[in-house]
Amino acid sequence: MGSDNDDASGKRKGRKVWLFVKNASMALTVFMFFLTVILVLDAYKFVSIRHAKFARKKVLTTLQYMDPALIEAHTGMKVLTNEEFESLNSELEETRSKIREMNGLVQQKYSLVLKAQMDLQNMKSEIEELKKVTA
Repeated sequence: MGSDNDDASGKRKGRKVWLFVKNASMALTVFMFFLTVILVLDAYKFVSIRHAKFARKKVLTTLQYMDPALIEAHTGMKVLTNEEFESLNSELEETRSKIREMNGLVQQKYSLVLKAQMDLQNMKSEIEELKKVTA
């Protein structure tokens, strides 16, 4: 008269197993969620996991030996040759030195303008004093 899930005492056989599976899957889901959050934070270097640094280094070292076309296809960025990289670095240094020179010239002009402004202010105050004396 009972179903196949009932034993002689009338209790269901699979209820405890199903409850365990349900709780275990919930615990595993929560654990995987927190692991994912920690790994994402580690990727952005907000948190640090001991072996994640090794994994990051391993990925970067294997990228050196990969085909540049494959890297370009996955990342969407152009892979430079050593010559291109060196030429870009030299251009960068040249432009930085030019910017420093121009910055120095701008500072000199700015100091001249400030000096002229202070001289003008002093002249105005002297004119006001002379007006008071003559009046």
